[in-house]
Amino acid sequence: MERQKIFVIGDSVSIHYGPYLREMIKDKFDYDRKKGIGQALTDLDKPIGGNAGDSRMVLEYLIEEYQKNARYDILVINCGLHDIRVDRFSNKIQVDLEEYKLNLIKIIKISKMMANKIIWIGLTPIIDEIHNLRKEGFLRYSKDVENYDNAAKQIMKEYNIPYIDIYNFTKNLGTDIYLDHVHFKEEVKKLQAAFIAGYLNCT
Repeated sequence: MERQKIFVIGDSVSIHYGPYLREMIKDKFDYDRKKGIGQALTDLDKPIGGNAGDSRMVLEYLIEEYQKNARYDILVINCGLHDIRVDRFSNKIQVDLEEYKLNLIKIIKISKMMANKIIWIGLTPIIDEIHNLRKEGFLRYSKDVENYDNAAKQIMKEYNIPYIDIYNFTKNLGTDIYLDHVHFKEEVKKLQAAFIAGYLNCT
């Protein structure tokens, strides 16, 4: 039987668990993702290369791919952590919740024209005290992670899009899971990949 192709569009967290996920699903799926992993790894906080960024950027990327007649068997998407970035000087959030919701609906609609199946992966949790200890760069707040993840979950339910709840899975692993302010230790990346692979291998 011909293996289905999975294409991932996601943030730097998805870049980190990606190699483990690829290995765990290789018997059933061909794994690919937005190009530019090396570029993205030079600065994981910047949405460049393989790091798909916020919902505006994901939507823009999908529109460009649609215009190139891109087609996918399974499209796996996540965004949200870049949307909730807060400028520490203006206190302005990057993409407000209402725009995020609208962007997600647009993402679903264009994805349905390009893919046989769409799967949404939730946001990953942050801990305010760890993330915002930094003296520079943007802020994030766990209340926003929860609000945006819940909004995404509700929209996916309304549009009948499978949703993988990596938020609660990761949150339940405890607090000693972070490599830095938002990314995870190696063993956590493997667990996240296994959680996602378990769902994909059952589809």
